[in-house]
Amino acid sequence: MDDGMKTLTPAMQAAPDHQEVVTTGFLLVEPATLAHVPDLASLDMRACTPRVLAHREELMPRLIDLAALDMEGQRIATKRWQEEPEVERPPAICAWIDSAADIDALAEHVARYLVGPGEGGRPVFWRYYDPRVLSLTLAVFDPSQRLALLGPVREWCFAWAGHRWRSAGLGADFVPLDDQASGWPRPDQWPRINRSEIADRIRRRLPTLSVEQAAQSPAALDQILCSLDGQDAMTMDALVDDAVQRMQHAFLTE
Repeated sequence: MDDGMKTLTPAMQAAPDHQEVVTTGFLLVEPATLAHVPDLASLDMRACTPRVLAHREELMPRLIDLAALDMEGQRIATKRWQEEPEVERPPAICAWIDSAADIDALAEHVARYLVGPGEGGRPVFWRYYDPRVLSLTLAVFDPSQRLALLGPVREWCFAWAGHRWRSAGLGADFVPLDDQASGWPRPDQWPRINRSEIADRIRRRLPTLSVEQAAQSPAALDQILCSLDGQDAMTMDALVDDAVQRMQHAFLTE
């Protein structure tokens, strides 16, 4: 692997929309929103469960192996995946993943980064796979962290801000590690990553973004929120209002 080339790859790139039925790869599903897509909920899934949360498996993200589905299952999965950029609800399908790893190995890798030390060293359940979190995380992480987090994934595609995106992992070059540190947020990064909910509130207040504007938004949101950090006198609503105005001004002056 050419490390120089890997580090030059943008954190996320616009991905084309494919209209044909998807028959390969894996869908990563959020169980909390499956009630919105009951036909998808009927398909076979593999939970991504850390050992420490084996007793809460029903809450863990799940993988669907598209190649293992029959034609009707693939049609349902494709329909639901294609609608994700347009829906107003929280994401049900968080990603389409291309990987040579089998479903068990991929589930183990996804589970590896769900639990660990968060801000202040307190244990956290980290929904990094949620596009609203991942988009900001990719902007905050350095290239080596992004590659470790995505690991055996050749391509991780997700819907965010009305568009579809892809980010590359190490794929076949990935070597599993005994610890998660290389793909886990550093202590100084947690305050920025923990602003993903605020960043999403700001993003939803903005008008429809072009692909180019949306691609710049995670880093721009991170920068603006960092600049507003420490203004304790501001209410959350005031902070969001201020950030929205700054984002709109930034796009108008491009």
